[in-house]
Amino acid sequence: MRTVLRLLGTRYGIALVLVVVVLGVVALGRTVLDNGAGRSGNDAIGPTVAPVPTSADPYSSLGDDGVDESAAAAPAVSKGAADAGTVATRFAKAWLRKPGVTGEQWRAGLKPDASTELMAALADTDPADVPTAAITGAVQLQPNGGTTVARIPAEGGTIVLGLQVAGGRWQVTSLDWETA
Repeated sequence: MRTVLRLLGTRYGIALVLVVVVLGVVALGRTVLDNGAGRSGNDAIGPTVAPVPTSADPYSSLGDDGVDESAAAAPAVSKGAADAGTVATRFAKAWLRKPGVTGEQWRAGLKPDASTELMAALADTDPADVPTAAITGAVQLQPNGGTTVARIPAEGGTIVLGLQVAGGRWQVTSLDWETA
């Protein structure tokens, strides 16, 4: 008995006693307060408090001291030049997988609307590897200052194009594919 009392007097013994007491209180509370008759996991005893809405950005209510990029001046496009949506749609249609088209023919169809950097990146691309053969929806433009992102729904995913004004006309500067 003396050994047990000595063991309970140590910090490990006190921790063990506290764990047993907490488990006992939890078990007692579950049996007395939750008889299981008609209760669901969301039932509460006592007053309930509505959840506080949270946003992904905890600082969103503080405002922004930075430059408003959406109010930035629109890029200068030459008179008569195609708008970003037209260029994006034309490029996407040329980019689609078409049986029997050679790599040179495929790249020639892309060249009028693509930047030289993008054409260099596509130099070794096999058109048979393009993941889609059909556009299924209208282009959606997301202006971002001097650039624009075009999202075009297609069979099996979304074509995502980055566009910039160069030489007074819109050019596709980046190409990405998002699988559905």
